[in-house]
Amino acid sequence: MVSPYGTRARARFPDEPVRRHVTVAIGVGQVIEWFDWTLYASFAVFFADRFFPASHGGKTALLNAFAVYAVGFVFRPLGGLALGHLADRLGRAAVFNLTLLMMAGGSLAIAVMPTYGQIGVAAPVLLILARAVQGLSAGGEMPASTALATEAAPAGRRAFHASSIFVGTGLGVLLASLLGWVLTSTLTEDQMAGFGWRIAFGAGALLGLVGLVLRRRVLLSEAAVAQRPDPGPTHRTGPGRRRSASAAETVRAEARGVLRVVGFGIAATVGFYTLTVYMPTHLQLQEGMRPTTAFMVSCVVLAVYSVLPPLAGLAADRWGRRPVMGWSALTLAVVLVPSVALMSREVAVTLPLLLGCIVLLTAFHGPFPALMSEQFRAETRGLGVGIAYSLVTALFGGTATYLAAWLSALGHPLWFFGYVAATFALAAVTLYIIPETPPHSLLKP
Repeated sequence: MVSPYGTRARARFPDEPVRRHVTVAIGVGQVIEWFDWTLYASFAVFFADRFFPASHGGKTALLNAFAVYAVGFVFRPLGGLALGHLADRLGRAAVFNLTLLMMAGGSLAIAVMPTYGQIGVAAPVLLILARAVQGLSAGGEMPASTALATEAAPAGRRAFHASSIFVGTGLGVLLASLLGWVLTSTLTEDQMAGFGWRIAFGAGALLGLVGLVLRRRVLLSEAAVAQRPDPGPTHRTGPGRRRSASAAETVRAEARGVLRVVGFGIAATVGFYTLTVYMPTHLQLQEGMRPTTAFMVSCVVLAVYSVLPPLAGLAADRWGRRPVMGWSALTLAVVLVPSVALMSREVAVTLPLLLGCIVLLTAFHGPFPALMSEQFRAETRGLGVGIAYSLVTALFGGTATYLAAWLSALGHPLWFFGYVAATFALAAVTLYIIPETPPHSLLKP
């Protein structure tokens, strides 16, 4: 089959060793991004009163700390817009490394940041700035990684290679949870509040530097750098002068792709935050499970989640994205609420039910990065993915845990899971409507 890119494009695809480097680097980057992203939520209980006035009480301080956590989600769309556009203009690899540097830099800043008692109101302001930088990083990471993963993959294996994004995501959250377990098992509560949380953020910064060294292999690889997309629509402003299409022009041109990603992307982000981030809280508050047991269950679930996406990617490469993702979304829409309703404090009952849901979620997530990338042309892929996914994450992923806690406080915890099931029903309908991706073409369908 003749490549739609022609001879010139075929020559630009990297060879197999470089493909492996790209896939590994993307996975490592996702581990670090999500490790650092999760640290804040995991350790906020220990450092909240260090940055907010103690006179208002620990509960208010913690709520303020989680409000700052939400700042990161607010900045994700801006990161997707700005860094996604840069990825289209400067190349994937350059932004690919910049996002990692920003995330690690945010963790380092929090690790060494003075407290409210030392510098007053400047402390929470600096904390907000650090979270804003991390939000920009998270918003730009997905479009750069998704575009590079799919463009560097061989024809017919894009979903498999791009699934490394969610493998890294699961491992990052798992490592953050394990670090929390280790620190809280070896340090007293006073030590955790005094310096333990700084150790955690320092580890995140150090891990970021290690990842940056590994990712430089992608940046320095001539074949990977050659994945810089061709210029998009241009306008002549003088002899031989051209300018790239503006972000606004790109958004208008790619509106259909953005709407498609929103249709099946809401379930991807809400499902992840529900079944991984929020589930330990649900098991403790609603089912009466002990905290250590709930976190143990969460670690098992995250370990399973981290190894299955490549299998789903292989299945999608063979049978198509729509059947694999569509049937998993439809099944989750049907079984999620009954599964949660049957959960209890008994691990023997809850763990199998939760594992069944997580297997379905990985079947949905495995092909997701490839399908999302395939909705956009090469010259606008970074910006298109950045806008669509960042908006979905900010509006729906960032509010998922708050909505769950609010409905639980009202005495209707299952209503939230009904909402999550509805997002998977929307995804199933969207996947039924959109056309299947041609197996050997990255041109949008």
